[in-house]
Amino acid sequence: MNATTLPAEIVAFAAAVRAALADLPADEVEELTDGLEADLAEAYAEDLARELPDPTAYAHELRGAAGLPTPQAPKGRLHAIGTSFAEAGRDVERSLRRSPAVSSTLDFLVTLRPAWWIVRGWVAYQVFCLTILGMWKTDVLPGDFAKWLLLILLVAGSVFLGMRSWPRPVAVLIVLGNAFAAFALIPVLANDATGAELEMAYENPPEYEYGSGYEGGDGTGVWLNGSEVTNIFAYNARGERLNGVQLFDQDGKPLTTSVPGGNGCLEKDEFDECTKPGAWMPVQLETGASAWNVFPMKMAESSFDDPTRPVTGAVAQDRPAPFLKVPALLVASPTADAKDSAAATEEKDGKKKP
Repeated sequence: MNATTLPAEIVAFAAAVRAALADLPADEVEELTDGLEADLAEAYAEDLARELPDPTAYAHELRGAAGLPTPQAPKGRLHAIGTSFAEAGRDVERSLRRSPAVSSTLDFLVTLRPAWWIVRGWVAYQVFCLTILGMWKTDVLPGDFAKWLLLILLVAGSVFLGMRSWPRPVAVLIVLGNAFAAFALIPVLANDATGAELEMAYENPPEYEYGSGYEGGDGTGVWLNGSEVTNIFAYNARGERLNGVQLFDQDGKPLTTSVPGGNGCLEKDEFDECTKPGAWMPVQLETGASAWNVFPMKMAESSFDDPTRPVTGAVAQDRPAPFLKVPALLVASPTADAKDSAAATEEKDGKKKP
């Protein structure tokens, strides 16, 4: 321990002591821990090699000195596991802080906690809109008063959780929430980016140029404005992606995007150069035939020597969809669809009757 890392450790230790005293009234906690940071800083200023004691044990000593009863420690395997993890975490932190560079980095991260509280509330808002409200896309910032109010409430709640010291069960839940928010941050940002791209595509659809679909090709497969379509992704009326969709043209012929055995690219580098070729794979029908009109198509790893055939043992892999979800149709209710289908059937049967 050194002078540059001592204040951060003492602040963390004092917070843990107050958390261990959280069952007491706030005024008693304030009286027991008044000036705790200053006293610790003075006591450890001359002996930096000393390690801070266990905060729970220190809190028990404060209780005993004040004549307050010590709460009965909860028993059970779950509590023992939680205690072991807490002790292991403190051991890891002490080991990391032996390095001045790592210790300085940890101190810097501590100063960023208020910013994380705000980001955590924003992530909660995004997840709430996508899951509870069923929105297909969310903006970085809300677009109306109700959503602004929701965002403000969630951010305020996140800041409130971060500013207070909590008992261990609540602290564990907060840690789990932090982990979930950290993992959800990347897909939430990706959804915002792809949603904006999809919205732009709806607002500015490409113009079709007659005949341009066959420039530079032999006319085989599906083309769009001079570019070959290699895969097709279908979405239902609710905007959800579908798998295993068989497509046919107006004459009942299978709709294929490329000739059987066509090759593609499984992985690319940062320069958009193919580093791992791939071969499109057909789907086996119940008749035993291979179908090339089932979408979205899958791809298996191949070689540069023969990119049209998968290497031995290669497994067909899903290709990334352009969007996780698209806007739903105005009439997207399965019940409504079923009623329309039944009405059409009744009308058709009625016409057949004499």
